[in-house]
Amino acid sequence: MLKFPKNFQIGASMSAMQTEGRGTTKIGKLTMDTYFEEHPQLFHNQVGPELTSDITNHYVEDIGLFKEIGLDSLRTGFSWARLFPDGVTLNQEAVEYYHKFIQEFKKQNIKIFMTLFHFDMPMWAHELGGWSSNEVIEKFVNYCNFVFQEFENEVDYYVTFNEPLVTVFEGYTGVMHYPAINEPKLAAQQAYGIFLAHAKVVQSFRKFQLKAPIGVVYNWNFTFPFSQSQADIKAARIYDAYVNRGPLNIMANGTIDPVLIQTLKDYQVLPKYTPEELEIIKAVKVDFLGINYYFPCRVKSIASTNPSWVLETMKIEIPKTAKINPYRGWEIYPQGLYDISMAIKTEFNNIPWYVAENGMGVENEDQYRGSDGVINDDYRIEYLQDHMGQIKKGLDNGSSCFGYHIWTAIDCWSFRNAYKNRYGLIEVNLKDQSRKLKKSAYWYQELIKNKDK
Repeated sequence: MLKFPKNFQIGASMSAMQTEGRGTTKIGKLTMDTYFEEHPQLFHNQVGPELTSDITNHYVEDIGLFKEIGLDSLRTGFSWARLFPDGVTLNQEAVEYYHKFIQEFKKQNIKIFMTLFHFDMPMWAHELGGWSSNEVIEKFVNYCNFVFQEFENEVDYYVTFNEPLVTVFEGYTGVMHYPAINEPKLAAQQAYGIFLAHAKVVQSFRKFQLKAPIGVVYNWNFTFPFSQSQADIKAARIYDAYVNRGPLNIMANGTIDPVLIQTLKDYQVLPKYTPEELEIIKAVKVDFLGINYYFPCRVKSIASTNPSWVLETMKIEIPKTAKINPYRGWEIYPQGLYDISMAIKTEFNNIPWYVAENGMGVENEDQYRGSDGVINDDYRIEYLQDHMGQIKKGLDNGSSCFGYHIWTAIDCWSFRNAYKNRYGLIEVNLKDQSRKLKKSAYWYQELIKNKDK
C-alpha cells in the first residue's frame, strides 16, 4: 500500500449547495433553483437541489463517519445565500449553524477548508448581472469580510472560489448551469468579474491578519495538443490560456497571458475594465493552491464557420486508445497529476498546493452491492491507487503537494446530473437519508493508517 508522509493530509471534498439543500435555516433562492423550476426535465430523474444529502440535519453523524474513516481534513463551504438570503440581511440562524458545524470538525480533530463560492450564485445577484456587476462584486466582498471577522481562525484554510470558470463556460457558453446561453462576450465579462472579486477578497483578507491561509481551488485538466501538428499545438496553447494555466496564473499571482488578451481583442469580446481594477488583479498573491483534476484536455484544431470567439475553433478529443470512465465519458489519465506536480514546481515557484478534487463517478452503484449490503467499489479503489501513486511520485521528485482530497466524502447532488453518477466514500440512500460506508472507505481508512508515524 502507498505510504505518505505523516503530515500529508488525506481527506475529502464536498460543497455547501451539493450537500445542504434547503437545510434547516432560511436560504435565499439560487440560480440552480430557478433552472430546476423552469426545466425540471433536464435534471436526472427530476431530482432538484431542494434536499440533496441533507447534511444540515445529519452533520454530527456524517462528521462522525469522516472521523471513523480517519480523514485528516475536509473541504466544504459557506453558502452566501444562507448567510445573506437577500444579499443584505444577515441570517443569524445560519451563523449559529456554521459555528456548530465547524466546531464539530474541531471536536473530531479534522481540519476544515471553507470555500466562499462554489457554483452557488444567489438569484438576486444573477438578476443584477452576476459577476459583470460591480454591485454584486462589492456585496460578495462584504459577505467574505463578514466571514473573516466572524469565523476568524475557526477555519483552518479559506478558499475564495472553487472551479471559478465552470459556471462561466457552462452557463454562458454551455447548458449545464444557469442561464444556459451562448454569449462569449458576456462570458468574458463574467470571468473578468470573478478575477476581480477574487483579487479584492484576497486583498481584504490580508487586513484581518488571520493565522489561516487563503487560496483558490482551480480545475486544472492538463492541456495537451491532440497531435503534433502545428494547428493542434497552436490550439492547445490558446486553450491553455483560456481554460487551464491562463486563469490559474491570474488568480494565483496576477499574471495575465498576452495570448488571452490578444485573442479576446481579435474576436472583439474583450471585457470592460479599468486600469485601477487591473492593478488590483495584478497584485494578487495566494498562499496555496487547490487543484481539481479529473481528465486531461487533448486539444484539436477544427474548421469553424464564423466563430464568435477563438474557443469555437478547437475541441477536446479523446484518443481511441485512451482508458475511459464509461459513465462520464472522461479519459482516465493518472499521469496528469504528476505533470501538474512538476508544473507547479517549475512554473509556480513550488507554491504549497494540494489535490482538492479527484475521483470517479459511477452510475447505478447498487449493481456492485455485496451480500453484506456494502457497495464493492473496486473501480474507485483502483482509480485512487493509480492517481495517488502519481502524487507520491511527485512528492519523491520535490513537489510541494501537502494533501489529497477525494471527491467526494459522501454522495453529493451534482447539478443537472443530480445523483446519476456517485462519487462518495459514503453512500446516501435518498429514500431514508441513511448512510453506509463503501468498500473504498475502508481502503482509504487503511491508507491513512499506513502513513509514516
